[in-house]
Amino acid sequence: MAEEISMEPRSAMEAVRDGLKCSTVEAGFATVHVALTQGIFLTNYVLYLGATNLQCGIIESFPFLLQFCAFLAPAFVRKLKARKPVALYFSFTYRFAWVILIWLLYTDLFPGQRVYLMMLTLLFSNVCIVIAANAYFSWMADLVPPTIRGSYYGRRNTYLGFTSMTTLFIGSQVLSYFGDRGNMELGFTICFSVAVVSALVSSFWLNRQYEPMVEPVPSLTINKIRAMVRDSPLLKKYMVFYTVWQFGLGAGAAFFGIYMVKVLEMTPAQMGYQALLASVASIAGSYYWGRARDRVGDSPILLASGILIAINAAIWIFPQPGSLWSIWVLSLIAGFNWAGFNIVAFSWPQKFCPRKDNFYVSALIGLFSGPAFLIGSLTGGVLTTYLPLVLFQVGSFEFLHYHLVFILTALFRAIAILFMTQWSKPHVRTPRSLSRCLVDCFKAMPTRPSK
Repeated sequence: MAEEISMEPRSAMEAVRDGLKCSTVEAGFATVHVALTQGIFLTNYVLYLGATNLQCGIIESFPFLLQFCAFLAPAFVRKLKARKPVALYFSFTYRFAWVILIWLLYTDLFPGQRVYLMMLTLLFSNVCIVIAANAYFSWMADLVPPTIRGSYYGRRNTYLGFTSMTTLFIGSQVLSYFGDRGNMELGFTICFSVAVVSALVSSFWLNRQYEPMVEPVPSLTINKIRAMVRDSPLLKKYMVFYTVWQFGLGAGAAFFGIYMVKVLEMTPAQMGYQALLASVASIAGSYYWGRARDRVGDSPILLASGILIAINAAIWIFPQPGSLWSIWVLSLIAGFNWAGFNIVAFSWPQKFCPRKDNFYVSALIGLFSGPAFLIGSLTGGVLTTYLPLVLFQVGSFEFLHYHLVFILTALFRAIAILFMTQWSKPHVRTPRSLSRCLVDCFKAMPTRPSK
């Protein structure tokens, strides 16, 4: 009997350890897929198929608009009594959708309708990944022991950061090489095919990953949603903040990439360098903002990084064709500050509700912020579609409709941050002013790496 008792903990520990190894490998291949199908690759692809600025804005809004679909994940988990099949099936469907996008490069069965079929494919695939992500994050929350959560994700994210940078560099070079030779179809085909193969390998490792027993998932009702909001004033305020933030984000999100292609005339390789610099800065930012968060708390990090992100967006009016050095600087600053924002933005709201409701928090926030992102994207799309390219000129400087969008996105991000400064709950630890917040955060950052 004593031997049986001693064997059980060791067996469970080994299962968790193997599960963490599988998770790291799986995430590595999933990162290859993400790197080759988002950002510069998706922007160049939708423009290559002939999408308008307005359509690009709508496509950019899909991942945010559809966050409410996360409400479907608990229903599937409750029916199957497991998260693995939900995460596995829907993530595989999402990633395999890129086979259809490859096919669209070589066919036009419905003349002039390729863009709409592409948008429909991306809409469906984004529904799938929202459902998969909700089940997966709950699964990982139970798999990773709290005592090693920080060190595990820190090490894992470092591996994924370097994987993403390597993939971005190689993929952008491939796309630029074939684009220079007038064969963009082959460049997209190679990049997307590698992404799909990586997705297959990722699914293999996800299927091998150990899943702890899932707790019963409570059903969701309208009264329960009301109770979650009523019983958590901080969650309600965060939802207002994030809704305004997402409107501002949506107003400009798609148009930075379009601006690089259409106005700055950057090649896919140059856009790859830009994304690479942002990734390098993000890795460094994760370390410094993470250490600062341990010292000053969540709210100051969100405030400080958020206002710097807003300022950075406004400065995008200055880069000019043929002089790209400012793009490299802005990319470094953006990557560093977005790392701080992302550390807090998606984990902090989970603290506002009881653990049993965490399955629904992200979906509830997305229920309001997703449509706000879409409205912002439509606003940016309308402005850059129906306004004249040059709005006015001062000397040799031309103020474009893209610049108006950059000012708009910066303004609403700043408004969202200013709303947060009005929070007065003592346990939120919000500084009295943004300037003081910035000083506190940068003082809290380590001056040298820890040993």
